Amino acid sequence: MDDDDDFGDDMTDDPKTNKVTDGRPIVRHVVKDLATAVKMKKVQALADAKARAAEASAALAMIKADERKRSQELKAELSRIRLSMSAGEKARSHIAIAGPFYLLVLIGGFIVMLATGSIPDEQVSVASALLTLLVTGLMSNLRSIISESPAPEEPVTNGHDDEPVKKPAAPPASTPTRGGGAL
Repeated sequence: MDDDDDFGDDMTDDPKTNKVTDGRPIVRHVVKDLATAVKMKKVQALADAKARAAEASAALAMIKADERKRSQELKAELSRIRLSMSAGEKARSHIAIAGPFYLLVLIGGFIVMLATGSIPDEQVSVASALLTLLVTGLMSNLRSIISESPAPEEPVTNGHDDEPVKKPAAPPASTPTRGGGAL
């Protein structure tokens, strides 16, 4: 048999299945002119490129779906945590987060109102007393939040490297004296 065909040596076909050894079907076209052969190769290349693009877009879609799933899982976990918080914990976390902003708005607003003359001179002392009460209450809330937080992992020390030496315990008051017995 003449091995002068355009199909290459790797295209050993199985007459029973009409497939190449790697499992692809054998497609043979009889081409009568060179222009049609070039067009067919371009069409095949374009089809291959579209298939690769489709595979890439499918892989990208899978990755995006996994990211969306993970994001939704994280949102659900945050929702579970928020639902399990008590009202006191929610209030403490709100004050801890928004408290400094409230202080900034209150004090900044007071200073701006003083600078622009919005507060009459007779009422400055009243406004400052009210502001002092608000700031004091807010700061006491912030301080209580800090004091109720769990203790740090390091033990609290006095700032020195050495621990203070403990004083020896005083002897109990009911010890007998040298003189002998009871009175």
